[in-house]
Amino acid sequence: MSDPFATAGELSQLIGNTEPTDLSRMQLFLDLASAEIRRYTAQTLSTVAADVVILPALERTTLILPERPVTAITTVVAGGVTLSSATDYWFTRAGLLHAGTIAVEGTFWSSGATVTYDHGYAETTDEYKALKAVCLESASRAYTLNERSASEAMGSTLMESAGYAPEVFLTLGEKMSLADFGKVLVG
Repeated sequence: MSDPFATAGELSQLIGNTEPTDLSRMQLFLDLASAEIRRYTAQTLSTVAADVVILPALERTTLILPERPVTAITTVVAGGVTLSSATDYWFTRAGLLHAGTIAVEGTFWSSGATVTYDHGYAETTDEYKALKAVCLESASRAYTLNERSASEAMGSTLMESAGYAPEVFLTLGEKMSLADFGKVLVG
């Protein structure tokens, strides 16, 4: 399981709750919002080092790594041989692994490949900050539901107590913000 994109302290600051008493509840909503973002994009998005993936055999000169952005490739083994990044392959941040100068068109990845690579966004990047913003907005909606609208909708009864659990979801605007983070679909 990957860490959430934000902390309960950050959510507390966002909603102006200077002395939160239910940090574990806040953290739950952040965990759920982060999971919803990862489910929607079909990507881990956080930094992962030395991830290993076995790619199937294809009669192509380009393979697609499942996670992006690709930040480094440590090793590529194809047909039982460890390949050299200097001549045998090159990659893009978008997750495309291209055969290098020794490739014969259509046959280079015919035995598949095992790739060890790093991927995801560092917490200091603008992309990660955008993910954090979506996570905080989604979690704050669920968290503040009881504080703002519950008393209006159910009198003084909390919505959860009345059988209405807070819902963590992504708005259309948030989904649009996440559009560039989704899986690469290359035909």
